[in-house]
Amino acid sequence: MKQTLTLGLIGLLAHTLSAADSGNKVTSAAKQLADKPNYSWTTTTKEADGSSGRLGPLDGKAEKGGVTYLSFSVSDVPVEVYMNGDKGAAKGLEGWQTFDEIAETSSTAAAVVRFLRSYKAPVAESAGLAEKAKELKEAEGTLAGELKEDAVKDLLLRGARRREGQDPPKIADAKGSIKFWIKDGTLTKYEIKVQGKVTAGDRDSDINRTTTVEIKDAGSTKLEVPAEAKQKMT
Repeated sequence: MKQTLTLGLIGLLAHTLSAADSGNKVTSAAKQLADKPNYSWTTTTKEADGSSGRLGPLDGKAEKGGVTYLSFSVSDVPVEVYMNGDKGAAKGLEGWQTFDEIAETSSTAAAVVRFLRSYKAPVAESAGLAEKAKELKEAEGTLAGELKEDAVKDLLLRGARRREGQDPPKIADAKGSIKFWIKDGTLTKYEIKVQGKVTAGDRDSDINRTTTVEIKDAGSTKLEVPAEAKQKMT
């Protein structure tokens, strides 16, 4: 009986260490990317119906310990963003403005600003997602696993609009997964899949979304901040 119990504990410990090692591989790969002087990425989102979501494809650039640049569109209006810490400036139809100035223009603009202020570049996001995975299994150069329910709920609510005074959205049947690609010890790509039903007020939304982040040009990305944007970021 003692031998059976001991073998069971050894097996459980080995499984726990294996899961931790997998998470550490992602964290290490993200850190190696963070140590590069700069890098670029493209984020694409696909809903189950084939649409690309409200923001469409997003292109980003980041400098080590410095500026982050984002380019995307909102309702076919191109938007450029520069951020550094809690300072940020964006340009849409009205030229360069601070986040506070943009948030005052409309409810849609305010929602975009909330998204920008909570945005995480791939280094931070990937490391956080690795911690929120139930278990990561390694196969054919990838690490993949299911996400914890709380993490899936947060992802389902990403970009959701809520009217003032409205109760928090309710979420049902939430499930999701994460997959990482690593090459030469550096993170090169990750994919997030989430599903669930979100009820906000009297509106129900069935979500089935796949978000893919592809990282490129690590160490060779060029990033220059226009003078007008710099002025708004100070």
